Amino acid sequence: MATTTNKPKMTLYYFPNFRSNRCIWLVHELSATKDVHFELYDTRDPDESKVKHYKNTVHPLGTVPALKIEGREPLIESGAICMYLAELYQKLLPKKDNIADYFNVIFFCCVTLDEILEQLFVQWMFVELENRDNDLIKNMAAKFNVAISHVETILCDRKFICGDEFTAADCVLGYNVWWANVMQGGQLLKNHPVARSYLERLGERDAFKKTFS
Repeated sequence: MATTTNKPKMTLYYFPNFRSNRCIWLVHELSATKDVHFELYDTRDPDESKVKHYKNTVHPLGTVPALKIEGREPLIESGAICMYLAELYQKLLPKKDNIADYFNVIFFCCVTLDEILEQLFVQWMFVELENRDNDLIKNMAAKFNVAISHVETILCDRKFICGDEFTAADCVLGYNVWWANVMQGGQLLKNHPVARSYLERLGERDAFKKTFS
């Protein structure tokens, strides 16, 4: 007999190795794959009718990730998706004393770190060497150093963001640290041993391996 749950039916629209990975990782951490269906969506799909339908019914800007929830409006921000799922399952939530760090780091990642890393990613991955904006790269790399150093002050005496317990905030931040590490041979983390050690701890988790392998 098939196992049933009291959770709504959900579809997570994703594209590999981008912000979607935060959400995919968390779904695995929550053992929620029975409730959340993964559906690959390529924003470059040449089928205009498919793109139009997606924009009209899921994400108005046509990007991913997005979580379509039965009976509700879709969630269209990766941080919001992670926070919603953690709350829905009542797992991977912070203890009372760590709520401030939980919210602060999630929003810091989604608002600040995402923008910094995206600008670097575009320059390094999509712009020819001779056409790169080196001033922009230098500026964004400097901003990243300040931003990740701030995070390291939180992590310096902790295993995870909210202490010894892994929470949804680690899926959000962990994605940023992983992303920084895979760009340009990991040079962004060269002088950030606390962040590198944090990534190593995250990399030992089964759900991380399922997501990023």
